[in-house]
Amino acid sequence: MKLSSLTIFLIGLSISLIILAAGLFGFFGAEGTGFLPNRAEIAMQKEYIQQLKDEANKMPQALRRVEKAKALVEEVGANWQQVVATNTPPPGMIDLDVPAWQLTKDARGFRNNVQRAVNAQVKVGGVTVISGPFVPFTSESATSIVANDFNYPALGFPVAIWDFGTVTVRGTFEQISANVSGWKDMPNFLAVADGLQITGTSPMLTATYNLSMVAFIRGNQIFPPVPEGAGGGGTAPGGGGMPGPGRAPGG
Repeated sequence: MKLSSLTIFLIGLSISLIILAAGLFGFFGAEGTGFLPNRAEIAMQKEYIQQLKDEANKMPQALRRVEKAKALVEEVGANWQQVVATNTPPPGMIDLDVPAWQLTKDARGFRNNVQRAVNAQVKVGGVTVISGPFVPFTSESATSIVANDFNYPALGFPVAIWDFGTVTVRGTFEQISANVSGWKDMPNFLAVADGLQITGTSPMLTATYNLSMVAFIRGNQIFPPVPEGAGGGGTAPGGGGMPGPGRAPGG
């Protein structure tokens, strides 16, 4: 049977469409080898490359943030060193890297030095002291003196804290103002005076305020604590020379 020209044309057109579809979708080749799947893969790769470029563009900004953070840390460290130099007890005023029995004795001397310091500071401005701060006596127990008087290891670093309560002074307004503001400049300690109340008739006035003070203890090590039951109070002999598991880091 002889095929007409139209039939031959239609058969050829069908074969061409089949071949075109196979090329587009990769029916006769490996998976993903067709034109359309390859086009989708190329689009995905372009998107991924753009994401990488976007992240790379963020690097300078991230590096600037890192440098800014490092500068801030250095600034804070420098500021703290200024505090250490002027507002902490000087080296040698108290040393926690000594046997506990020795520390009970040294702590009494430290307490007396602190009392002398607050006695001088409370008179700043020329006021008359009616009721001044009293520094409590330190512990006589070698097993608890570091924990009770220097708050270690509860706070993670050795520090003495005093809440003196109410201080009462008398003087002119200018004298009282100088007295209260003077606590923030107290050498070797960090002191805070707040809750100021003034009564009386000018020029002689009476002022009351609350006073708290902190002493960060310098040092690199703390002598190991004395075990419970190892001995008595600060005057007991021995004990302090006992070997320990290693000294704790200081403040």
